[in-house]
Amino acid sequence: MNNKILTNVRKLVINRITIVFSVSVALLASASVATAYGPQRPTYTIQNAAPHITFNSITNNSSYGDERDFMNIKPTSNTSSGGWQNNLEVQDGKEYWVRVFVHNNAKADLNLTATNTRIAVSVPSDYGKSVQLDGFISADNASPQEIWDDAVMTSDKRFNVSYVQGSARYYNNVNNTSGFTLSDNIVTNTGALVGYQSMNGQLPGCNQYSGYAVFKVKVSMSSPDFIVEKSVRPHGSNKWHDSITAKPGQKVDYQIYYDNTGNSNQLDVVAIDQLPSGVSMVNGSTNIKNGSYPEGKSVSSNNIVSSSGVNIGSYSPGGNAYVWFTATLPKASKLECGLNTLVNTGTISTQNGEKDDTATVKINKECAGVEALPQTGPLEVIAGLVGVSAITFGVVYYLKSRRDLDTAVMDAHKHSKTLIDPPHIRHHDDKD
Repeated sequence: MNNKILTNVRKLVINRITIVFSVSVALLASASVATAYGPQRPTYTIQNAAPHITFNSITNNSSYGDERDFMNIKPTSNTSSGGWQNNLEVQDGKEYWVRVFVHNNAKADLNLTATNTRIAVSVPSDYGKSVQLDGFISADNASPQEIWDDAVMTSDKRFNVSYVQGSARYYNNVNNTSGFTLSDNIVTNTGALVGYQSMNGQLPGCNQYSGYAVFKVKVSMSSPDFIVEKSVRPHGSNKWHDSITAKPGQKVDYQIYYDNTGNSNQLDVVAIDQLPSGVSMVNGSTNIKNGSYPEGKSVSSNNIVSSSGVNIGSYSPGGNAYVWFTATLPKASKLECGLNTLVNTGTISTQNGEKDDTATVKINKECAGVEALPQTGPLEVIAGLVGVSAITFGVVYYLKSRRDLDTAVMDAHKHSKTLIDPPHIRHHDDKD
Protein backbone atom coordinates (compact mmCIF):
# COMPACT_ATOMS: atom_id res chain seq x y z
CA MET A 1 0.00 0.00 0.00
CA ASN A 2 1.55 3.34 -1.00
CA ASN A 3 1.86 6.53 1.03
CA LYS A 4 -1.04 8.31 -0.68
CA ILE A 5 -3.42 5.44 0.05
CA LEU A 6 -2.34 5.29 3.72
CA THR A 7 -2.82 9.04 4.08
CA ASN A 8 -6.29 8.85 2.56
CA VAL A 9 -7.20 5.96 4.88
CA ARG A 10 -6.00 7.92 7.91
CA LYS A 11 -8.00 10.99 6.85
CA LEU A 12 -11.07 8.83 6.25
CA VAL A 13 -10.77 7.39 9.75
CA ILE A 14 -10.39 10.88 11.23
CA ASN A 15 -13.40 12.22 9.34
CA ARG A 16 -15.61 9.27 10.25
CA ILE A 17 -14.69 9.38 13.93
CA THR A 18 -15.22 13.14 14.05
CA ILE A 19 -18.65 12.74 12.42
CA VAL A 20 -19.66 9.94 14.82
CA PHE A 21 -18.47 11.94 17.81
CA SER A 22 -20.35 15.04 16.60
CA VAL A 23 -23.57 13.07 16.23
CA SER A 24 -23.12 11.53 19.68
CA VAL A 25 -22.59 14.93 21.25
CA ALA A 26 -25.67 16.30 19.50
CA LEU A 27 -27.79 13.41 20.70
CA LEU A 28 -26.59 13.95 24.24
CA ALA A 29 -27.39 17.68 23.93
CA SER A 30 -23.93 18.48 25.19
CA ALA A 31 -22.52 21.98 24.90
CA SER A 32 -19.15 20.64 23.75
CA VAL A 33 -18.25 20.41 20.06
CA ALA A 34 -16.40 17.84 17.97
CA THR A 35 -12.65 18.21 18.12
CA ALA A 36 -9.96 17.52 15.54
CA TYR A 37 -7.95 15.17 17.74
CA GLY A 38 -8.60 11.47 18.06
CA PRO A 39 -9.43 8.78 18.68
CA GLN A 40 -11.69 9.21 21.67
CA ARG A 41 -9.82 7.64 24.59
CA PRO A 42 -9.66 7.65 28.40
CA THR A 43 -8.09 10.82 29.82
CA TYR A 44 -5.83 11.29 32.81
CA THR A 45 -4.29 14.01 34.96
CA ILE A 46 -0.80 14.81 36.15
CA GLN A 47 -1.92 13.71 39.61
CA ASN A 48 -3.37 10.45 38.29
CA ALA A 49 -1.39 9.28 35.27
CA ALA A 50 -2.22 6.29 33.07
CA PRO A 51 -1.82 2.68 34.29
CA HIS A 52 -0.56 1.67 30.84
CA ILE A 53 1.29 3.11 27.84
CA THR A 54 -0.82 5.75 26.14
CA PHE A 55 0.11 9.05 24.51
CA ASN A 56 -1.05 12.62 25.05
CA SER A 57 -4.14 11.85 27.15
CA ILE A 58 -3.44 14.11 30.16
CA THR A 59 -5.76 17.10 30.22
CA ASN A 60 -4.01 19.33 32.82
CA ASN A 61 -0.31 19.24 32.04
CA SER A 62 1.04 22.29 33.92
CA SER A 63 3.63 23.02 31.27
CA TYR A 64 1.41 22.34 28.24
CA GLY A 65 -2.30 22.11 29.02
CA ASP A 66 -4.55 19.59 27.29
CA GLU A 67 -2.14 17.19 25.59
CA ARG A 68 -4.73 15.92 23.12
CA ASP A 69 -4.22 19.17 21.24
CA PHE A 70 -0.62 18.21 20.49
CA MET A 71 0.08 19.83 17.08
CA ASN A 72 0.42 23.60 16.56
CA ILE A 73 1.99 26.09 14.15
CA LYS A 74 3.50 29.57 14.27
CA PRO A 75 5.65 31.83 12.06
CA THR A 76 9.41 31.18 12.26
CA SER A 77 9.77 34.93 12.77
CA ASN A 78 8.16 34.49 16.20
CA THR A 79 11.15 33.58 18.41
CA SER A 80 9.26 33.69 21.71
CA SER A 81 8.28 30.50 23.54
CA GLY A 82 4.59 31.16 22.90
CA GLY A 83 2.48 32.06 19.90
CA TRP A 84 1.53 28.49 18.93
CA GLN A 85 -1.87 28.19 17.25
CA ASN A 86 -4.20 25.55 15.83
CA ASN A 87 -5.46 27.87 13.08
CA LEU A 88 -3.20 30.44 11.50
CA GLU A 89 -3.57 32.90 8.63
CA VAL A 90 -0.47 32.63 6.44
CA GLN A 91 1.41 34.85 4.01
CA ASP A 92 3.12 34.19 0.67
CA GLY A 93 6.78 33.19 0.84
CA LYS A 94 6.85 32.93 4.65
CA GLU A 95 8.10 29.92 6.65
CA TYR A 96 6.30 28.43 9.63
CA TRP A 97 7.17 26.06 12.46
CA VAL A 98 5.09 22.92 12.96
CA ARG A 99 5.33 21.50 16.50
CA VAL A 100 4.29 18.05 17.77
CA PHE A 101 4.30 17.38 21.53
CA VAL A 102 4.99 13.76 22.62
CA HIS A 103 4.34 12.31 26.11
CA ASN A 104 4.07 8.68 27.23
CA ASN A 105 1.45 9.06 30.00
CA ALA A 106 2.28 5.80 31.82
CA LYS A 107 2.95 6.23 35.55
CA ALA A 108 6.64 6.56 36.30
CA ASP A 109 6.70 3.78 38.92
CA LEU A 110 5.46 1.27 36.33
CA ASN A 111 8.67 1.62 34.27
CA LEU A 112 6.78 1.17 31.01
CA THR A 113 8.69 2.14 27.86
CA ALA A 114 6.97 2.71 24.51
CA THR A 115 8.67 0.96 21.60
CA ASN A 116 9.00 2.02 17.97
CA THR A 117 7.61 5.46 18.85
CA ARG A 118 7.13 7.52 15.71
CA ILE A 119 5.82 10.88 14.55
CA ALA A 120 4.32 11.30 11.08
CA VAL A 121 2.79 14.49 9.68
CA SER A 122 0.84 14.70 6.43
CA VAL A 123 1.72 17.92 4.57
CA PRO A 124 -0.56 18.05 1.50
CA SER A 125 0.69 19.76 -1.64
CA ASP A 126 -2.79 20.69 -2.90
CA TYR A 127 -3.63 24.35 -3.59
CA GLY A 128 -6.45 25.96 -1.65
CA LYS A 129 -7.46 28.75 0.70
CA SER A 130 -7.30 26.30 3.61
CA VAL A 131 -4.65 23.59 4.08
CA GLN A 132 -4.88 21.07 6.91
CA LEU A 133 -1.81 19.34 8.33
CA ASP A 134 -2.52 16.02 10.07
CA GLY A 135 -0.13 14.77 12.77
CA PHE A 136 0.15 11.17 14.07
CA ILE A 137 1.96 9.64 17.06
CA SER A 138 2.26 5.85 17.24
CA ALA A 139 4.01 3.11 19.20
CA ASP A 140 3.82 -0.67 18.92
CA ASN A 141 2.74 -1.22 22.53
CA ALA A 142 0.59 1.87 23.11
CA SER A 143 -3.17 1.87 23.63
CA PRO A 144 -4.51 3.27 21.41
CA GLN A 145 -1.67 2.37 19.08
CA GLU A 146 -1.99 5.64 17.14
CA ILE A 147 -3.40 9.08 17.99
CA TRP A 148 -3.84 12.15 15.81
CA ASP A 149 -4.40 15.88 15.77
CA ASP A 150 -4.37 18.60 13.12
CA ALA A 151 -3.51 22.24 12.48
CA VAL A 152 -4.99 24.45 9.78
CA MET A 153 -3.39 27.20 7.68
CA THR A 154 -5.66 29.68 5.91
CA SER A 155 -5.52 32.66 3.53
CA ASP A 156 -7.86 34.70 1.35
CA LYS A 157 -5.72 33.57 -1.62
CA ARG A 158 -4.98 30.08 -2.90
CA PHE A 159 -1.67 28.66 -1.67
CA ASN A 160 0.20 25.43 -1.07
CA VAL A 161 2.56 24.26 1.67
CA SER A 162 5.88 22.44 1.24
CA TYR A 163 8.16 20.81 3.80
CA VAL A 164 11.60 22.39 4.24
CA GLN A 165 14.08 19.56 3.79
CA GLY A 166 16.40 18.89 6.73
CA SER A 167 14.52 21.15 9.17
CA ALA A 168 13.13 18.47 11.53
CA ARG A 169 14.51 18.45 15.12
CA TYR A 170 13.50 16.89 18.46
CA TYR A 171 13.98 18.66 21.81
CA ASN A 172 13.77 17.11 25.28
CA ASN A 173 15.56 17.25 28.67
CA VAL A 174 18.58 15.43 27.21
CA ASN A 175 19.06 17.87 24.32
CA ASN A 176 17.05 21.07 24.73
CA THR A 177 19.49 23.41 22.98
CA SER A 178 20.37 22.15 19.50
CA GLY A 179 17.97 19.20 19.52
CA PHE A 180 18.26 15.80 17.89
CA THR A 181 18.15 15.58 14.10
CA LEU A 182 15.03 13.82 12.84
CA SER A 183 14.60 12.03 9.54
CA ASP A 184 12.78 13.77 6.71
CA ASN A 185 10.51 10.74 6.84
CA ILE A 186 8.56 12.71 9.42
CA VAL A 187 6.42 13.97 6.52
CA THR A 188 5.83 10.49 5.11
CA ASN A 189 3.63 7.66 6.33
CA THR A 190 6.77 5.89 7.58
CA GLY A 191 7.30 8.66 10.10
CA ALA A 192 10.42 9.52 12.10
CA LEU A 193 11.58 7.64 15.19
CA VAL A 194 11.81 9.62 18.44
CA GLY A 195 13.03 8.67 21.91
CA TYR A 196 14.81 10.00 24.95
CA GLN A 197 18.56 9.32 25.11
CA SER A 198 18.57 8.80 21.35
CA MET A 199 16.06 8.69 18.52
CA ASN A 200 15.63 4.91 18.72
CA GLY A 201 11.89 4.72 19.31
CA GLN A 202 12.27 3.96 23.05
CA LEU A 203 10.29 6.43 25.16
CA PRO A 204 9.84 5.87 28.95
CA GLY A 205 6.66 6.89 30.75
CA CYS A 206 6.58 10.17 32.75
CA ASN A 207 6.47 13.87 31.93
CA GLN A 208 10.21 14.29 32.37
CA TYR A 209 10.75 12.10 29.27
CA SER A 210 8.37 14.10 27.05
CA GLY A 211 9.62 16.16 24.11
CA TYR A 212 8.80 18.27 21.05
CA ALA A 213 9.35 17.58 17.37
CA VAL A 214 9.53 20.69 15.20
CA PHE A 215 10.06 21.30 11.49
CA LYS A 216 9.55 24.07 8.94
CA VAL A 217 7.07 24.43 6.10
CA LYS A 218 6.98 27.17 3.46
CA VAL A 219 3.89 28.82 1.98
CA SER A 220 3.71 29.67 -1.72
CA MET A 221 0.89 31.50 -3.47
CA SER A 222 2.49 31.23 -6.91
CA SER A 223 0.38 29.52 -9.55
CA PRO A 224 1.58 26.10 -10.71
CA ASP A 225 2.00 25.56 -14.44
CA PHE A 226 3.70 23.16 -16.83
CA ILE A 227 3.83 22.18 -20.50
CA VAL A 228 3.59 18.82 -22.23
CA GLU A 229 4.88 18.00 -25.71
CA LYS A 230 4.32 14.69 -27.50
CA SER A 231 6.52 13.55 -30.39
CA VAL A 232 7.40 10.50 -32.48
CA ARG A 233 10.27 9.31 -34.65
CA PRO A 234 11.22 6.22 -36.66
CA HIS A 235 13.11 3.87 -34.32
CA GLY A 236 16.84 4.60 -34.60
CA SER A 237 16.37 8.16 -35.86
CA ASN A 238 17.65 11.11 -33.82
CA LYS A 239 14.98 13.63 -34.88
CA TRP A 240 11.58 13.93 -33.25
CA HIS A 241 8.43 15.07 -35.08
CA ASP A 242 4.76 15.82 -34.44
CA SER A 243 3.83 13.49 -37.31
CA ILE A 244 5.64 10.91 -39.45
CA THR A 245 4.84 8.50 -42.29
CA ALA A 246 5.72 4.87 -41.63
CA LYS A 247 5.23 1.35 -42.96
CA PRO A 248 3.14 -1.48 -41.51
CA GLY A 249 4.94 -3.36 -38.73
CA GLN A 250 7.67 -0.69 -38.41
CA LYS A 251 9.10 0.24 -35.01
CA VAL A 252 8.76 3.84 -33.79
CA ASP A 253 9.75 5.74 -30.63
CA TYR A 254 7.18 7.80 -28.70
CA GLN A 255 8.31 10.60 -26.37
CA ILE A 256 6.65 12.79 -23.71
CA TYR A 257 8.38 16.03 -22.69
CA TYR A 258 7.47 17.74 -19.39
CA ASP A 259 8.61 21.19 -18.21
CA ASN A 260 7.68 22.86 -14.91
CA THR A 261 7.09 26.43 -16.11
CA GLY A 262 5.41 27.60 -12.90
CA ASN A 263 6.83 29.09 -9.72
CA SER A 264 6.16 26.18 -7.36
CA ASN A 265 7.39 22.63 -6.85
CA GLN A 266 5.44 19.83 -8.48
CA LEU A 267 5.65 16.52 -6.64
CA ASP A 268 5.12 12.99 -7.91
CA VAL A 269 4.70 13.88 -11.58
CA VAL A 270 3.21 10.97 -13.55
CA ALA A 271 3.60 10.29 -17.30
CA ILE A 272 0.88 8.29 -19.06
CA ASP A 273 0.88 7.22 -22.73
CA GLN A 274 -2.24 6.02 -24.54
CA LEU A 275 -1.27 3.87 -27.52
CA PRO A 276 -3.43 3.81 -30.65
CA SER A 277 -5.34 0.61 -31.39
CA GLY A 278 -3.08 -2.11 -32.78
CA VAL A 279 0.15 -0.48 -31.60
CA SER A 280 2.14 -2.48 -29.03
CA MET A 281 4.90 -1.39 -26.67
CA VAL A 282 8.28 -3.11 -26.84
CA ASN A 283 8.77 -4.67 -23.40
CA GLY A 284 11.26 -2.87 -21.14
CA SER A 285 11.99 -0.05 -23.61
CA THR A 286 11.06 2.92 -21.39
CA ASN A 287 13.78 5.50 -20.69
CA ILE A 288 13.85 8.73 -18.70
CA LYS A 289 16.18 11.71 -18.88
CA ASN A 290 16.09 14.54 -16.32
CA GLY A 291 18.27 16.43 -13.83
CA SER A 292 18.85 13.28 -11.79
CA TYR A 293 19.70 11.21 -14.86
CA PRO A 294 21.23 13.62 -17.41
CA GLU A 295 22.58 10.72 -19.48
CA GLY A 296 19.26 8.89 -19.34
CA LYS A 297 18.15 5.84 -17.38
CA SER A 298 16.27 2.70 -18.34
CA VAL A 299 12.96 2.03 -16.57
CA SER A 300 12.12 -1.66 -16.19
CA SER A 301 8.39 -1.08 -15.75
CA ASN A 302 5.93 -0.87 -18.66
CA ASN A 303 3.50 1.19 -16.57
CA ILE A 304 3.77 4.20 -18.85
CA VAL A 305 1.15 2.61 -21.14
CA SER A 306 -1.14 1.70 -18.23
CA SER A 307 -3.80 3.90 -16.64
CA SER A 308 -1.57 4.42 -13.57
CA GLY A 309 1.38 5.63 -15.63
CA VAL A 310 4.95 5.94 -14.38
CA ASN A 311 6.09 8.33 -11.63
CA ILE A 312 8.93 10.41 -13.07
CA GLY A 313 9.75 12.27 -9.84
CA SER A 314 9.32 15.75 -8.36
CA TYR A 315 10.42 18.97 -10.06
CA SER A 316 11.25 22.47 -8.90
CA PRO A 317 10.47 25.46 -11.15
CA GLY A 318 12.41 25.10 -14.40
CA GLY A 319 12.84 21.35 -13.97
CA ASN A 320 12.03 19.12 -16.92
CA ALA A 321 12.09 15.53 -18.10
CA TYR A 322 11.94 13.40 -21.24
CA VAL A 323 10.33 9.95 -21.20
CA TRP A 324 10.38 7.75 -24.27
CA PHE A 325 9.84 4.14 -25.33
CA THR A 326 9.68 1.97 -28.45
CA ALA A 327 6.49 0.60 -30.00
CA THR A 328 5.63 -1.64 -32.95
CA LEU A 329 3.06 -0.48 -35.50
CA PRO A 330 0.28 -2.82 -36.70
CA LYS A 331 1.00 -5.29 -39.48
CA ALA A 332 -0.56 -4.70 -42.90
CA SER A 333 -3.21 -7.36 -42.21
CA LYS A 334 -4.48 -5.26 -39.30
CA LEU A 335 -4.84 -2.05 -41.31
CA GLU A 336 -7.57 -0.69 -43.56
CA CYS A 337 -6.87 -0.12 -47.24
CA GLY A 338 -5.70 3.42 -47.95
CA LEU A 339 -4.52 5.94 -45.36
CA ASN A 340 -4.42 4.89 -41.70
CA THR A 341 -3.85 7.69 -39.16
CA LEU A 342 -2.68 6.51 -35.73
CA VAL A 343 -2.95 9.20 -33.03
CA ASN A 344 -0.90 8.71 -29.84
CA THR A 345 -1.80 10.72 -26.71
CA GLY A 346 0.70 11.55 -23.97
CA THR A 347 -0.50 12.88 -20.60
CA ILE A 348 1.31 14.45 -17.67
CA SER A 349 -0.58 14.24 -14.39
CA THR A 350 0.39 16.39 -11.40
CA GLN A 351 -1.24 17.26 -8.11
CA ASN A 352 -2.19 20.54 -9.79
CA GLY A 353 -3.96 18.99 -12.78
CA GLU A 354 -3.36 17.18 -16.08
CA LYS A 355 -2.33 18.19 -19.59
CA ASP A 356 -1.87 16.16 -22.76
CA ASP A 357 -0.57 16.38 -26.31
CA THR A 358 -0.66 14.12 -29.37
CA ALA A 359 1.65 12.75 -32.07
CA THR A 360 0.57 11.09 -35.32
CA VAL A 361 1.83 8.20 -37.44
CA LYS A 362 0.39 7.82 -40.96
CA ILE A 363 0.50 4.49 -42.79
CA ASN A 364 -0.67 4.10 -46.41
CA LYS A 365 -1.74 0.55 -47.16
CA GLU A 366 -1.99 -0.28 -50.86
CA CYS A 367 -4.64 -2.84 -51.81
CA ALA A 368 -5.65 -4.41 -55.18
CA GLY A 369 -8.25 -2.21 -56.88
CA VAL A 370 -7.54 0.73 -54.60
CA GLU A 371 -5.56 3.57 -56.09
CA ALA A 372 -2.62 4.81 -54.07
CA LEU A 373 -2.88 8.31 -52.73
CA PRO A 374 -1.20 10.93 -54.98
CA GLN A 375 2.28 11.99 -54.02
CA THR A 376 2.88 15.61 -53.15
CA GLY A 377 6.62 15.98 -53.41
CA PRO A 378 8.31 19.12 -54.82
CA LEU A 379 8.60 17.77 -58.43
CA GLU A 380 4.93 16.87 -58.49
CA VAL A 381 4.04 20.37 -57.22
CA ILE A 382 6.13 22.04 -59.96
CA ALA A 383 4.59 19.84 -62.67
CA GLY A 384 1.13 20.72 -61.41
CA LEU A 385 1.87 24.42 -61.54
CA VAL A 386 3.17 24.11 -65.13
CA GLY A 387 -0.03 22.27 -66.14
CA VAL A 388 -2.26 24.91 -64.58
CA SER A 389 -0.29 27.65 -66.35
CA ALA A 390 -0.71 25.90 -69.73
CA ILE A 391 -4.46 25.56 -69.29
CA THR A 392 -4.77 29.23 -68.30
CA PHE A 393 -2.78 30.33 -71.35
CA GLY A 394 -5.02 28.23 -73.65
CA VAL A 395 -8.20 29.79 -72.31
CA VAL A 396 -6.82 33.31 -72.71
CA TYR A 397 -5.67 32.57 -76.30
CA TYR A 398 -9.07 31.15 -77.20
CA LEU A 399 -10.92 34.24 -75.92
CA LYS A 400 -8.57 36.59 -77.73
CA SER A 401 -8.99 34.67 -81.02
CA ARG A 402 -12.76 34.90 -80.80
CA ARG A 403 -12.59 38.68 -80.26
CA ASP A 404 -10.34 39.03 -83.35
CA LEU A 405 -12.80 36.99 -85.43
CA ASP A 406 -15.74 39.17 -84.42
CA THR A 407 -13.83 42.32 -85.29
CA ALA A 408 -12.92 41.01 -88.75
CA VAL A 409 -16.53 40.06 -89.51
CA MET A 410 -17.81 43.47 -88.49
CA ASP A 411 -15.23 45.23 -90.76
CA ALA A 412 -16.24 43.07 -93.73
CA HIS A 413 -19.91 43.85 -93.14
CA LYS A 414 -19.20 47.56 -93.37
CA HIS A 415 -17.73 47.13 -96.88
CA SER A 416 -20.22 44.67 -98.42
CA LYS A 417 -23.96 44.37 -98.03
CA THR A 418 -23.98 40.89 -99.63
CA LEU A 419 -22.32 39.17 -96.71
CA ILE A 420 -24.57 37.18 -94.42
CA ASP A 421 -24.43 38.37 -90.85
CA PRO A 422 -22.96 35.68 -88.70
CA PRO A 423 -24.95 34.50 -85.70
CA HIS A 424 -24.31 36.77 -82.74
CA ILE A 425 -22.07 35.17 -80.07
CA ARG A 426 -22.23 36.66 -76.61
CA HIS A 427 -18.91 36.83 -74.82
CA HIS A 428 -18.31 37.69 -71.18
CA ASP A 429 -17.49 41.30 -72.23
CA ASP A 430 -20.55 41.80 -74.46
CA LYS A 431 -23.06 44.36 -73.30
CA ASP A 432 -26.77 44.72 -74.22
